[in-house]
Amino acid sequence: MSGLASLARVDSSKLRFLCIKCRVLHYLASKMPRVVVRNVEDEENLTISFTFDEKQRKMQRSKGEILSKALTRIELSCKKKTKKAKRSADCSDTGDSGGGNASLWFNGEPVCSSLTNKDAWKDGSTLKIGSEIFTVEVNPPTVLSLSLPDNIMSGFPVMPVLSLEFAAKQHCSYTWYKSIDHSVEQASSSPASPKEVFSWTEVGSEFWYTPSILDVGCFLKLMCIPGSATRKSDLKSEITSSITVAAGPGYCPFDARHMYTKKLTTDSRTLRVVSYNILADTYSKDEFAQTVLYPYCPPYALDINYRQQLLLKEISGYNADLICLQECGFKLFHNILSPALEMLGFESLLKCKGGEVPEGEAMFFRKSKFSLKSQHDIMLNEALLKDPVQELLLDHISAIPILLGTLQKRNAVVQLLMLEVDGQKNQYLCVANTHLYFKPSYPHIRLLQATIVLNHAQKVISQFCAESVSKGLPPPQVAFLFCGDFNSNPRTGVVELITTGKVDASHRDWTLCDDKEEHCTTLSLHHDFSLFSACGFPPFTNYTGGFKGTLDYIFADKRHLEIASVMPLPNEEELSSHLALPSVVMPSDHLALVCDLHWKE
Repeated sequence: MSGLASLARVDSSKLRFLCIKCRVLHYLASKMPRVVVRNVEDEENLTISFTFDEKQRKMQRSKGEILSKALTRIELSCKKKTKKAKRSADCSDTGDSGGGNASLWFNGEPVCSSLTNKDAWKDGSTLKIGSEIFTVEVNPPTVLSLSLPDNIMSGFPVMPVLSLEFAAKQHCSYTWYKSIDHSVEQASSSPASPKEVFSWTEVGSEFWYTPSILDVGCFLKLMCIPGSATRKSDLKSEITSSITVAAGPGYCPFDARHMYTKKLTTDSRTLRVVSYNILADTYSKDEFAQTVLYPYCPPYALDINYRQQLLLKEISGYNADLICLQECGFKLFHNILSPALEMLGFESLLKCKGGEVPEGEAMFFRKSKFSLKSQHDIMLNEALLKDPVQELLLDHISAIPILLGTLQKRNAVVQLLMLEVDGQKNQYLCVANTHLYFKPSYPHIRLLQATIVLNHAQKVISQFCAESVSKGLPPPQVAFLFCGDFNSNPRTGVVELITTGKVDASHRDWTLCDDKEEHCTTLSLHHDFSLFSACGFPPFTNYTGGFKGTLDYIFADKRHLEIASVMPLPNEEELSSHLALPSVVMPSDHLALVCDLHWKE
């Protein structure tokens, strides 16, 4: 026994020694200058970057080139005189500027110089240039760009615009700081720039940070350490705000609505749905919007850099499971909403309108509630011409060329997703998100657009069910959800079609257009869904200086879904305190519809 104990003590001592040795080697490696090799599979060249003689060196080399040629190129680069050395009178041709022979090593052995660059450069290799030794990192997590918004307010979340390579936002580390000025002379006023700040204090460690009233007048700084699921980088990137934190606008009407949505829906049979036209930047920033559409709204409050803070706070505060946005700008989606909501557990998708319009429909679903089975987005005008399920509709419209031409000019799209409901066996949700044509005198175009969407949804659901049965699976239960800005009040043909299942050829909406050549008096429409307006018919969902009315809806499948609760909308007194929407406290001219739906037994 004593011999075994003695052996155990020896082995334990060796283990401790090896652990200490590993930590020492890791520490030394972390302090060693590094060579970063960017080697992307589908690119012909790789990039070798390092700092030598206080100068950044970066070179592209063919992956098929042999290592000896790359090392020769590195030697030549390092032997070049720096500008400072060239200006020095004491510099002679025989003097050594620090360059030397270059060699690549792996596991203590030199790497064969006839290997190609693709095979030679590996993680953990060492590059020797003269007496200097560099550790090689291949495709380390990297911050490509990092910036903060131009408008930061207390009470509203601020997040970076972050571009990464070989990294993921959820695996990065974030540290937020606010400035502290210790000088008595400057205590009564904000410093002119962050360079005048004496020190920083840590205030947050999440992807986004919500400044408090105590942060007003302070600069913010963010330090990001990029990481992936398998590795963390030692390279830090920092960004300091160009402006100080400003005071927020105070109470926002959506703050009261958040009182009803403080908690996530934990029951798998309940889902919270948001549908919201968020007013695209492309429609709010021009002179027409500022002088004609929304003259009552201060120009700074129409700017997307201001509005995106309100949108981020409002939308995240609903704690939804499914979010359908209309008029979502391409840049706003990719730079702000998608990164932020993905960090909150959402998957995000965007379908821009046709004709290079930089906005469209965006959908976000909580990954703990749903799994994406399939996606079936379409351009409505293209689907009318190409999809066989639209053939009967096309045959009828083709007899009215002016009507067909007008419909073909419209660039509306529909996002359509088939989602599997987690925790509910064999249950699926088919969600459509759209934005119909806006001109008031064109209800017949909206009727046709809605019909194209309904035909498309019926086809997708029928095919999905048929495929399941063909595989020997039981018929799936598929509930249909139709969200969007329909630009139609509750008395219009569009709402009648969706909620009753039909519209007759005699409906007045067929003949409201001023151009009589577009009138259609022989077409009756129908569908087989059973839908109801989940948020009812409120007095308004769009509230501007020139119009107040209901245009937005969440239509739900009454065969499978029922209402659990509807979040009340702000009243007219709240909205009119700033005359109309948008305003300094409301980011859009529309209101968000929010409701909780419950799956029927």
